[in-house]
Amino acid sequence: MDFAEKKIELKNGKEGILRAARQEDAEGMIALLKTVFGETTFLLRNVDEMSFTQEEERRILQEMLDAESEFMMLVQIEDEIAGNCAVMSKGGQRRVNHRCEFAIALKKEYWHLGLGGFMMEYALELAEKMGYEQMELGVVEGNDRAKALYERFGFEVTGKTPRAMKYDDGSYKDEYAMTKVFHR
Repeated sequence: MDFAEKKIELKNGKEGILRAARQEDAEGMIALLKTVFGETTFLLRNVDEMSFTQEEERRILQEMLDAESEFMMLVQIEDEIAGNCAVMSKGGQRRVNHRCEFAIALKKEYWHLGLGGFMMEYALELAEKMGYEQMELGVVEGNDRAKALYERFGFEVTGKTPRAMKYDDGSYKDEYAMTKVFHR
C-alpha cells in the first residue's frame, strides 16, 4: 500500500521522512537489513542468512506497494535508509482479516532518537485506517526498550513462547506475544 510521506524531527534535531518503500529502494533496504541483522540478536535472522538479491527485494517491495492490506514503511534521513517497519495481514480468511502483524528494524546509530515511536505511531494510524482491529507482534526476551515502546503504545503481553530463538552458541531466548486492540 502506498501512503503519504510524513516529515519528522529526531531528538538530535535532524529531519527524517517516513514513506512507503519502493522498488528503487531495494539496494538501500538490503544494506539496511545486512546492517541491522549484524547489530542485534533480537531479530529473526543472522547477517549470513541475508540472501535477498536486488531483484528479489524489488519484487517484494513492489508486492507490498501493490497490496491493499499490507505496507512497508521506511525512514529516510538525508539519503540514508535508517530503518523500516512493516504491517502484514494475518491472512485472507474472514476470521482473521481483522488482525495484522508488525515488525520493525532500526540501525543502531539511530536508536534513542525517537524513530521507533514515530514509526509505530504512523503504522498504527495507517493500520487502523485500513480497517484492522488489532495489531500483533513478537518481542524477544531482553529487548526491554522495544517492549517498553510497545507498552507505551497500548500493547499488552498476551503470551510467551519459551525457547523461541536459538542462537549459534546453543543458548535460547523466549519471545513474548504482544497485542494492541484498536477498538474494545
